[in-house]
Amino acid sequence: MVTDTLVGHLIGGRWRSSGPTTEVTDPGRIDDVVGVIADADADVVDAAVASAVAASHGWEQLATEDRVAALARGVAAAHALAPSLATLLVRENGALYAEASTDIARGLALATDTLLRAPRFLADTVRVDESSSLVIARDPVGPTALIVPWNSPMVLALSKVAPALVAGNTVVVKPSPLAPLALSRLLGAIAAELPDGVLNIVNGDAAGAMLTAHRDIRAVSFTGGTDTGRKVAAAAAGTVKRVGLELGGNDPALILDDADIDELVDRLCRGVFTRAGQICFGVKRIYVARTRATELVEAMTGWLEKCVVGHGLDEGVVFGPLISAAQRARVITLVDSAERSGATIHRGGRYTAADLESRGHYLLPTVVTGISADHPLVVTEQFGPAIPIIAYDSVDDAVMLANDSEYGLASSVWSTDQDRAMAVARRVSAGCGFINSHNVWSLSFDMPFGGVKQSGIGRERADCGLAEFVEEHAIRSSKPTQEAR
Repeated sequence: MVTDTLVGHLIGGRWRSSGPTTEVTDPGRIDDVVGVIADADADVVDAAVASAVAASHGWEQLATEDRVAALARGVAAAHALAPSLATLLVRENGALYAEASTDIARGLALATDTLLRAPRFLADTVRVDESSSLVIARDPVGPTALIVPWNSPMVLALSKVAPALVAGNTVVVKPSPLAPLALSRLLGAIAAELPDGVLNIVNGDAAGAMLTAHRDIRAVSFTGGTDTGRKVAAAAAGTVKRVGLELGGNDPALILDDADIDELVDRLCRGVFTRAGQICFGVKRIYVARTRATELVEAMTGWLEKCVVGHGLDEGVVFGPLISAAQRARVITLVDSAERSGATIHRGGRYTAADLESRGHYLLPTVVTGISADHPLVVTEQFGPAIPIIAYDSVDDAVMLANDSEYGLASSVWSTDQDRAMAVARRVSAGCGFINSHNVWSLSFDMPFGGVKQSGIGRERADCGLAEFVEEHAIRSSKPTQEAR
């Protein structure tokens, strides 16, 4: 069921809840319980998968335009919930109200873009020559598990749900237990416009592992940390499932010597500190030409002084809390280690209240300079409001440092010379590159999104996103020869 306080599992068009539950707390007001979710066990997961299997044939047999129409009704229904869902999402994952609203709006807009693309992409390709004809159909993969993180749950869920469903697959979605409430409600609104069993939802931390290993799930699309991504891939290998992985990032920003620091500082800082630094493709490390390093540090620390840190529903706040006490402690440990190693720590901003740290998982934004290129704050994904800045002597050095990473999700180059910036961007090993921007608005809907190296497998958005959820079925028909006639 879905009530003001309890969210269960959506299976075969009905909400159900039983057994143990988990509280969802506000990371900015840790004494506030936002809601409760039912925790799925093996029986619940089996029921959800069976529901998806049972609905699979009927859903894939619908014409593409009929699936598009049903999903469009679902998106419209979800739009009506957006204002209340934004407030709920702030209380779940610590976003600002504007960030939560953007997550919902961008997610629904992305779904609409996918529906508009689908008829052309899913149409058969037909090739005819003198001796044969070839038809390439794009068939659904089959019942699919979609596992979604907490930080931007709407965009990241709908970038999977929309292409999977419109391509004819049925799905079981597992939200993050850290932010399951608003997403479950939004997906429930969409599911209500679809045949029963087409879109199922299971909640609870243990459900993900059960889905990835389930014999009747034919594909898994996972967004989350690289360590968990490895486990997903290993579990899926047992039944040779199709796997899509959008994993961690340690995105570099390269500031060239001709960059306009005053002009770029606001966009760069928002690329670093939006969502308190908890975005997979946010800027995680900055390499700046040595001749411009002092200017950049002064500009960024000046920007930080204006930052107000507080709860996402409070006015005037620039960013909110971290998601958990453990994540806050991890960022503090990284920064303290950097300081002990000789780095200089530049803290800025202010809290909305003197006792804010005791009320939630808050940290002031931090710039770190004089840090070695191999320090853990530089080479790991810190996922918090602390950014290392490293000076370089040549562009070759900057590219080498940027590529010296196991990650390769996104990168950015900042310069007043577009041609020069493009040439540098092409040398950086990443799935996505940006020039003079690096934030949630940098990704257009027609831009494939995904990483290289240990940042993932596959792509989301645009036609690439649809391709993740289809099998190309080639059928060649040979024409009878004159002799055979």
